[in-house]
Amino acid sequence: MKKKKNQKVFWVILISLFVVYMGLYIANTTGYYESKLNNQVHLTNEAIKKFESDVSKGKDVTIEDYLEKEAKDYSNNISKLGVNLSEKVETLMTKGLKNFFEILGKLFS
Repeated sequence: MKKKKNQKVFWVILISLFVVYMGLYIANTTGYYESKLNNQVHLTNEAIKKFESDVSKGKDVTIEDYLEKEAKDYSNNISKLGVNLSEKVETLMTKGLKNFFEILGKLFS
């Protein structure tokens, strides 16, 4: 019975890895990654042209004007819950350790 279960888990893992491999292979052969990189290069070339035109016009230039701002917000309700929970645990641990060391200090003084 245990041998069949181990074989089933093995095949599930093997099939899952094959599906992931095929997905990455198809993405590679269709040029998905190359098109993403080319798009970034195109945007960079546009920024260079804009920079050169601004310099030739004598404008005051700063690097922030020509860089893309990629600020992605990955927060969701679960991550916010995790942050709140960790803050509560931190507060409890800080107060608990502070009280523990105060008691130890009173015992040895």
